[in-house]
Amino acid sequence: MHLPRAEQLRQRRLSLRGRSRLLRARFGVQAEALRPLFAWADRVQDAWRWLRGWPPQLTLPLAAVAGLWLARRPSRLLSLPLRLLPLWRLWQRFNPPRRGR
Repeated sequence: MHLPRAEQLRQRRLSLRGRSRLLRARFGVQAEALRPLFAWADRVQDAWRWLRGWPPQLTLPLAAVAGLWLARRPSRLLSLPLRLLPLWRLWQRFNPPRRGR
């Protein structure tokens, strides 16, 4: 015996809502792994806003010097993060994370 069309649609809608709820819960759990990446992206964005707040008379010469420094030896672009990693770890050790961002 077939159910009326309206009843079939109601059951389908309930089924889809349940599946959607399950998928949202799974996504929330899986997205937790991306939290550090998003926090890093927020810091980069904050640094960019801070830098843009400076007058161009100061930022353009700094950018030019940094560009020339990298243009003279492009391998610095790869080696610089490795040199800065110990400093960053030291900073993380003595600077506790802020809550409530």
